[in-house]
Amino acid sequence: MTRPTALFSVALLALPLAAAAQTAPTTPRHATVLDLGGAVGPTLNYGSVAAWRLWGLDAAGRLQVGLGVRGTHFFADEATYDGQNVRENSANQSQYTLYVPSPRITALNIALQLRARVAGPVRVGFSIDLAGLSTGPERVGRADGTLFNIAPNRAGTRPVRQNLLLGGNRDRGSLNSELYAAVDLPRNFSLRGGYSHLVTAFEQYAFLDDAGRYRRFSNLAVLGLNYEF
Repeated sequence: MTRPTALFSVALLALPLAAAAQTAPTTPRHATVLDLGGAVGPTLNYGSVAAWRLWGLDAAGRLQVGLGVRGTHFFADEATYDGQNVRENSANQSQYTLYVPSPRITALNIALQLRARVAGPVRVGFSIDLAGLSTGPERVGRADGTLFNIAPNRAGTRPVRQNLLLGGNRDRGSLNSELYAAVDLPRNFSLRGGYSHLVTAFEQYAFLDDAGRYRRFSNLAVLGLNYEF
């Protein structure tokens, strides 16, 4: 084969490849993501909605990190919370358990997310709540099997209002975290599944002498749907 013929053949082979490269979908370096998620467990359930802004750490956007706002609603028929007296001058500093009927907590938190594309349409990622606020209805709880002696017009327990990630047993309020794998679907959707580690918290405030905060840690399988644009 002569040199001009060889060059012409290479050019013919390169043309379709170049055209394919121009029309092939590319992954944006940065992304805005909306997601829905939820889990059903034996002692706690939740649903969540979040909005994220993610920035690519590499030109191809394979590794992204960003911040978002996540709202999570926790609910159950009844839940037990382990707690400790938090009043500085109280004589009772021992651990005890709070039983809360029909706990309901709605938390709105600023959250951090990190995700990476590992192969084709598959990503893995991690998200964790950092700080925010919680609200929910007050409940009359039971401590150590005894009903609180609630004064008129005063409830026994309520969700801890301030949420703050401090690490382990020092966490305050209600926080959500998620380790997941996701697969891309058509039309900018993706389906994700993973493992969620949760902390929810109530406080007792009817009697200041016995004021206490109570935490519950839960681990659930989570399923969610993302939309990216």
